[in-house]
Amino acid sequence: MSDKRLIETAFPLREASAASLHEKNMRHGHISTLHLWPARRPLAACRAAIVAALLPDPGDDKERATLIRRLGGELKTKKKARTENGGAVEADKVEAEGGILWWGHESNPDVAWFRERIREANGGRAPRVLDPFAGGGAIPLEAMRLGCEVVANDLNPVAWLILKCTLEYPQKLAGQTRPLPDHAVSDPAFATAFFKARGLKGALLAKAAARMVAAGRGETIQDGLLEEARPWEHADLAWHVRAWGGWVLKEARRELASRYPTYAEWQALRPGIEVGARPLSLLEPDADGVVSVGRLNADIPKAKLDDPRNPRWVAKPTVAYLWARTVPCKSCRATIPLLKTRWLCRKDGKRVLLEMEPNAARDAVIFGVRGDVPASTGSAAQRRNADAVLGAGTMSRTGARCPCCSSLMTMEDVRYEAVAGRLGAIMTAVVVDGGNGKEYRLPTPFEVSVAIVESGQFDKIFADIPFGPPNDLLPSKDAPGIRVPLYGFKSWSDLFTTRQLVALGTFIVAVRQVASAMENVGYPPEWCEALWAILALAVDRTADDGSSLCSWTLLRETIRGTFGRFALPIVWDFAEVNIL
Repeated sequence: MSDKRLIETAFPLREASAASLHEKNMRHGHISTLHLWPARRPLAACRAAIVAALLPDPGDDKERATLIRRLGGELKTKKKARTENGGAVEADKVEAEGGILWWGHESNPDVAWFRERIREANGGRAPRVLDPFAGGGAIPLEAMRLGCEVVANDLNPVAWLILKCTLEYPQKLAGQTRPLPDHAVSDPAFATAFFKARGLKGALLAKAAARMVAAGRGETIQDGLLEEARPWEHADLAWHVRAWGGWVLKEARRELASRYPTYAEWQALRPGIEVGARPLSLLEPDADGVVSVGRLNADIPKAKLDDPRNPRWVAKPTVAYLWARTVPCKSCRATIPLLKTRWLCRKDGKRVLLEMEPNAARDAVIFGVRGDVPASTGSAAQRRNADAVLGAGTMSRTGARCPCCSSLMTMEDVRYEAVAGRLGAIMTAVVVDGGNGKEYRLPTPFEVSVAIVESGQFDKIFADIPFGPPNDLLPSKDAPGIRVPLYGFKSWSDLFTTRQLVALGTFIVAVRQVASAMENVGYPPEWCEALWAILALAVDRTADDGSSLCSWTLLRETIRGTFGRFALPIVWDFAEVNIL
C-alpha cells in the first residue's frame, strides 16, 4: 500500500457527476430544501471527495478499481416513458446500481463499510474534519455520515444558523424522544400522518389515529392495538418540528384567514357535466380561520351528494394571486399593465390565456381568462413562435407598449415613472385548487380589496416584533445582480406587498410565541432552542416564497421563489402565493 491517498490516483467522476445531477431534482427531504444558500455543494460529490481523500490508495490497479466501483456504483441507462406533446415517448434515464453516492443510498450497508475503512486508515480513531467556511453544511454533514469528528463554522450568521439546524441539533438530540404536545396528539390529520409514516394502512390506520386523538382529548383508551402502547409519547425531533409547525400555522390562520378568502363554485364532481351557472359563494371562516362548504350543501339530500353527477357547492381554495405592475402611459395617461406574457398555463393538454382589451374610457384595460386555447400546428419552432405571438404581453426588451393608444414607453420612461413613485400593481387572475388540478379565474372585487392592508393594522402587527418591519436599506443599484433599486425600491420592505408583510409579521409573532408555549409544557432548554431555530428557518422560506419578486411557472404551475437565481431582478408580472 502506497502513501498516496485514493483521490490522488482515482476518483468516480462520472458517477459522482450523475449522482449530483440526480440529487438536484430532489424536492423533499434534502438539506438544500431546509434553507437557501447560494454556494451549496452536492452531497454526492462531497461524499465521494471525503472518502477518496481519507482512504489511502491501495497501490494495485485491480483493488483500486474495486474500491472505486464500491464507492460510485455502476451507471445504467434505462428507457423510461414520459409524455411529450400529448403523446408517450421513450427517454433515456441514468440510474445507479450499488455504490453510496446516489440519492437514497445513504443507508446502504457499504456506508458502514467505508466508515470502518476510514477508521482503520486513521489508526482506529475517527479522523477530524475541519471546515471553517462550511456554508450550507454539505461537507461537514457527509463527514459526519462517514463517522468523522467534525468542526464546522462560517462567518455568515445565516450559514451559522443553517449549520446549527443541519448538524448540531439533529446530532445532539439524536436518539432522544419526548411526548408530543396535546395540540398535535388531538389533531386527527396529524395523528393520521403520524401512523401512516409508521406503515399503517386502512382500518388499522383509522383505529390507531382515532385512539391517539382520544388520548389527546383526555379520554380513557385501552392499550394493545399496537406493539408499542403509546408511540406518540416517544416521538423524535422531526415529529416535534411538525407538531409545533402546525401550531404556528393554526395561530397564523386565525389572524390571516380573512385576508385569503375562499370561494365555492356550483358544479358537479364528475368533469364534463354542464350545470346552471351560479355566482361564486364566499365561505366565511370560523374562529379558527377554517372554512367549510357543508353549510351551503346542507339542504341537498345525501343521496344526491353521493352521486358525482349531481351539482353541489365545491370549495376551491386559492393557490395564488397573479399581479401585474402598472405605470401611467406617457401619451394618454392610461394605466399600462406590465406583462411579459399573457399565458397563465401552457403545457400539454392545458393552455390558459389572459385576455386583455381597453375599457370604454380607454384609460385602463379589462381582463378575461380563456381556457382550452388550441395548440398551434407545425414544427416545434413554429409552435413556439405562434404561442409567443398569441400570448404577447405589453413588455419587451425595448420597453412597454400601451394597449390603449399603442404608444411605446422606453425602459428609461418606465424607470422614470417607477422612481417617481408611480409604479403600481393590479391583480390580473386568481389560481384556485379545483380538485382535479389548478383552475384560473378573474379576481372578485372583495379579493382585490382585502389584498390592501391599512397602515394601522400593519403597524399593530409589527409593534410586537423587535426592530419592526424590514425597513433596512437594500444594496445600491451598483451591487451585482441587484436591479430593483433602478425602479424605486429602496428598502427590503418594498419587495413585499402590504398583505405579504402582514402575513410575514403574523408568522414571526407566532414563532416567537412558541418558546413560551414549549416551556409551559415542560420542554428542556436544548429542545426549545432547536425547535425555535428550525421554525425560524421556516419563516425564512416563507419570505422567499412570499415576496413580490416571485413568478408563476407556466409548465409546472407553481411559484418560483424570490431567489430563482441569486439576484434581485425586477419581476413585472408577479405571483402572490396563498401563504396558508
